[in-house]
Amino acid sequence: MNLNDNSTDSLLAECIAQRDRLRRIIETTNLLVVEIDAGGRITYINPACQRYFGVTPEECLQQIAWTFIHPEEQDQAREHFRALIAQQQPSDTFESRLLLRDGSILHLRWTIAIHYTDNGQFSSLTAIAHDIDQLHHMRTRQQLQEEELQTFKLLVELAPDGIAIADTQLRMTYTNQAFCTMLGYESLIGKTVVDITYPDDHQQLADIAKTLQQGQTVHTTIRYVRSDGSLITVQASALGLYNRDGQLTGFASINRDVTAQIEAEEELRQSEQRNRTLLAAMPDLMFLLSSDGVFLNYKPDPTGRLLVPPEMFLNRHVTEVLPPELATQILQRIDALKRSGEMQTFEYQIEIDNQVEVYEARMVLLQDNVMVLSRNITAQRQAERERAAMQEQIIQAQQATLRELSTPLMPIADGVVAMPLIGAIDSARAQQIMESLLYGVAEYKARVAIIDITGVKVVDTQVAGALIRAAQAARMLGAKVVLTGISPEIAQTLVHIGADLGAMKTKATLQEGIRYALAGKQ
Repeated sequence: MNLNDNSTDSLLAECIAQRDRLRRIIETTNLLVVEIDAGGRITYINPACQRYFGVTPEECLQQIAWTFIHPEEQDQAREHFRALIAQQQPSDTFESRLLLRDGSILHLRWTIAIHYTDNGQFSSLTAIAHDIDQLHHMRTRQQLQEEELQTFKLLVELAPDGIAIADTQLRMTYTNQAFCTMLGYESLIGKTVVDITYPDDHQQLADIAKTLQQGQTVHTTIRYVRSDGSLITVQASALGLYNRDGQLTGFASINRDVTAQIEAEEELRQSEQRNRTLLAAMPDLMFLLSSDGVFLNYKPDPTGRLLVPPEMFLNRHVTEVLPPELATQILQRIDALKRSGEMQTFEYQIEIDNQVEVYEARMVLLQDNVMVLSRNITAQRQAERERAAMQEQIIQAQQATLRELSTPLMPIADGVVAMPLIGAIDSARAQQIMESLLYGVAEYKARVAIIDITGVKVVDTQVAGALIRAAQAARMLGAKVVLTGISPEIAQTLVHIGADLGAMKTKATLQEGIRYALAGKQ
């Protein structure tokens, strides 16, 4: 054996050792190592295929390599390799999915070396793949987080509420457009929350910051100053922001403008207060009834008088509380109200404390219920009766006065009375003339009664008959009747109607009649 033989054997042994070492590495690695010929068939695959494909290397040999790639990516992989070979690319890195026998999917990253012949023809390729499932899941989670972050950012930007982020010094580092619009600024970045807070609320702001620093959240209302100096009230929700180490890095707040709501609530409160004041000032007794007649609530009138105590009628039906006649009347009115929708007005009487009281009730619909306003008009009705009686007395007195004025009887001398008549004489006045004449004759013991008709323009059969009857009645009392003031027209009428004035003495004027009466007295 010479020196050259020893050197050759040594090199051969070293090559075999390196080959064995590489084989052990390839055979034992978790990486998938595969060789593919120009026809796309597997000519070598390491035992890692059992982990990836669930089959032995022997089962993989001569299989078309593309069949192990996910069906949805096979065409894309073929086109990709054709492009690499057409461009004489020596290597490439790509990712693909493998569809395993159990139906699960495995994500792999491939590093390939492409082999060509001396004349540039594709001969084979060597590929090494490693499992990137975990990396893929991390990428997926990261992508989802980015999408969620983008969604949240979009929501924040488009939110109708004002959203702000400030550092630990309360200097704003982010605000959405709604917050800027709310306060009338183009931008709030760099301003502090103190700058926009109403001075009277600065202490409240300091208390909020202190609470947030203790890890608590805050829900409160606070006032801000807009750019034009006007005030707005916001409903604020705030929380502290912390980094991974648990250190406070700033604050976030969501602000909803409730100025209009608070003003509306205040207006409603004042309106309710006014309504309560008006209700308290109203003299009416009020009842709230259900649509079927159950007492739900009440307000007493100033007297506080009730038929029964509240606990005896609230939540009870009217038929259980009121006299039958009144209960029936109320139920009938409720039916009429529901049919027509028009206010029902009626009166009723009820005995309270042994005294009959008169009430005027007004009934209206109040949503699904019935409101009854009942006013005690007992005193009013009594006053009306008294006024009516007084008016009757006045009328009677006026009538008596008119009778006296229309049939005046005056004593002008001892035993002589005169009755001057004026105006038209109807049957009622004719009766008054007779009564007044006879009463006067009897009262003054008159021997002569003068009836002057100077002021009477028309004398007909009815008037003439009345005068004749009066004269006859006076004669029965011992008095003679003298008729004076007969005008030519009346004289013609008396003759025309055939009036018999034989029971009376006639004179042309009242003066002549008086002279006649006085002469007869002498």
